[in-house]
This record gives sequence, C-alpha cells and structure tokens, in this order.
Amino acid sequence: MSTPISKSYGQAMMIMACLVLAGCGNRFGGVSDGPVAPAPTQVSVTSDRIVITGPDGFCVDPTSTLDQSDTGFVLLGNCAAISNSRRARQPATPAVLTATVSAPSTDGRLSDSLQQLDGFFRSDEGLSLLSRSGDPEQVTILDTALDGGVFLLHASDTSADAIAGVQSDYWRAYLDVGPRLATLSVLSLEERKLTRDESLSLLLSFVRLVQGANLDVPLAPLSPSPLPATTSQPTVQPQQRPQNVAPMPAMPPVMPPARPTLWNVGIFRRILG
Repeated sequence: MSTPISKSYGQAMMIMACLVLAGCGNRFGGVSDGPVAPAPTQVSVTSDRIVITGPDGFCVDPTSTLDQSDTGFVLLGNCAAISNSRRARQPATPAVLTATVSAPSTDGRLSDSLQQLDGFFRSDEGLSLLSRSGDPEQVTILDTALDGGVFLLHASDTSADAIAGVQSDYWRAYLDVGPRLATLSVLSLEERKLTRDESLSLLLSFVRLVQGANLDVPLAPLSPSPLPATTSQPTVQPQQRPQNVAPMPAMPPVMPPARPTLWNVGIFRRILG
C-alpha cells in the first residue's frame, strides 16, 4: 500500500527542521577542513527512478530522503553543510530545496488542468493542503503564474507549528515528470530572507534541471476530457535538456481568473495524495 504523499512530506519536513536547527554551516556539529566523502548531487526515487537534482552548490541530504515505490521526498541543502566539509561547493543563493514526487497517474497530466489550479489553491481545500497545520485561515496566496507547463505559486503559511529556521513564505512549482506530479519548493532561511527575484530564479533553475534529468521518462496519458470544451488550454512546449541555466527571466504571465470546476477528479486527487 502506498503512503499518501502529504504524510511522507510531513515526516520529511520534521527531519528538515533538525537540519535547519543544526545550522546550514554546521550540519553535523562542526565543518571539517579535511577530506570527507562528497555529498550526492542527485538521487533517483520511486519505482520508475525519477531523478531529482538541484542547482550548483546544492546536494541531497540522504537522511531526509524518503524513497517508496509510489512516492518520494528529497531535501537539498548546502553541499558544504551536508558533506561536513568547507571544501565542498556552496550555493550562490542560500536556501533549502525540497522535491515531492507523487504516485503515477493514469488519468491525465498537470498540463491538462493548468487553468484550474489557481482556483483550486485559493479554495478552502487547496489552502488546507498548503497549510502545515491544515488550517486554511493560516495561508495567504501571494502570487501564482504559469511558465509553460509549470504552475508557480508563492504563498505564506503562518501556522503555529511552522518549521523553525525557515521563513513563513515559500515558492513552489508543480509540474509533470513522466507519469508523476513533482512539487518543487524553495524555502528561505530565517537568517537570510531571499528576494522575490532570487526565489523565483532559483525555483526556475531547479525546475529546468529536474525536467532535463527526466526527459526519457514517458509522460502520463492525456486525460480523455481534462477540461470543459469552452476552456482554452495552453500549448505545452516539449522539454529541452538545459545547457546553462539562463539568468533570471521576466516573471511568467499571471494566472487568469479561474473558472468554476470540480476538484475531485484527475490531477486534484494526485495533489491531495
């Protein structure tokens, strides 16, 4: 039986709290100057080996990785902190990155439902999903946007049980990776709040690298009737393997007003786990 992705995420975020509280420059109680085993820069999770990799200077924290057949969770942080070595590379933008990979889908892709996502996340059900405490009153949607077939969300969560060591607001991207839904997040450290441009640029770099690492994974089938016939759908461009991550792009177009829809089908079951 698969574990709901929201449960896996919650367990891993508790591990992340320990990582942050230990200090990003002091991952194991002290950073060594001597030779140490390098931290991994990528990891494969789930039965179809979805690859998660981050921008330069970010490494996978093996103690926080949850790899199950159906779902996966990966945390990436400062390579120097995770490897316990000052010689390891460090990211230009200090932050914590997370990646959650859903169970595989047979009933459509995220790209089938892009125009519905803004409305979904602004609903009580969507806000409850975003809240660490499950209370929709604690979450504020600050911005949403589309970047090709990727849905971008900027939100603030003021729940009382928020994770110590990180800011209350975060940036998140939802995207198709093979037959699965990937959720990629950027969290600012408490002592170093990122600007909007820094967060968005880092998130889009993360997205491009994960897309490029999974080009060979077959996509989920198209949904037979993803949206009402009156709703126009965006054109999803083929993924291209990135060469060098581009500088900070202009902000993707803001989401148009959402049309009413039913949340209990297709992609929304996958988001809710």
